[in-house]
Amino acid sequence: MEPPVTEKNFVTVQSTLPSLPYPLVSDRRHIKSGRLLIREHRASDLEALYELRRQPEVMAYTHKGVVDLDRAETQAWLVKKLAPQGNENFDFVIADADTDVLVGTGGCHLRAGKVGWPELGYMLRKEAQGKGYATEFVNAFLEAYWALPRMQTDVAVDVETIDRHENMGGAKECIVAITQARNKASHNVLRKTGWKLVKAFEEPDRFPKNDGDMVTLYVWTLTKSSKAATDCARKV
Repeated sequence: MEPPVTEKNFVTVQSTLPSLPYPLVSDRRHIKSGRLLIREHRASDLEALYELRRQPEVMAYTHKGVVDLDRAETQAWLVKKLAPQGNENFDFVIADADTDVLVGTGGCHLRAGKVGWPELGYMLRKEAQGKGYATEFVNAFLEAYWALPRMQTDVAVDVETIDRHENMGGAKECIVAITQARNKASHNVLRKTGWKLVKAFEEPDRFPKNDGDMVTLYVWTLTKSSKAATDCARKV
């Protein structure tokens, strides 16, 4: 069921977040799943990333919304994933486990996203879509993400991302995903991996056909306990 579109409404709660600093890019352990190797970004990934970010089908649902114009634009994006800037987030390359060929990127790209919580995002080459890679990546990444050390902190978050019965002094930590309302493929991935659709809000369309055009965005949340419950159900 689709939630009604509402305005953002922030409250400050006490919760936990991954401790800072994150593991340095140079020290991050590879995450391995059945078909995927989830590893750090490298300067040598430029050409493969340029090919990825030149695919309109891939970029349509990203914050940027359009393909990179040239390699210089991709290089500027890649620099933010390499040390030292890359140390500030928990982002990875998604590669084929056997060949190390890049098939996408993903991870926690914002520590404080559109609704306050850390945000998960990913993108896969069009040739890799529809094969279960996204689900495999999300499950493998989340296992590593929830294993990070935690710190107690105050967090300003949208009120619809916390349990109504929770005390403001102790809200369960969430990670969120933001999707466009029309991105049905990502909705399926998030549902299969245990996420809950909690909010819809609107932003000005980056590419409006008419003045005042808006785009509807969905907010999905996941807590460590809900992820564990999904994993248990999958094993039964």
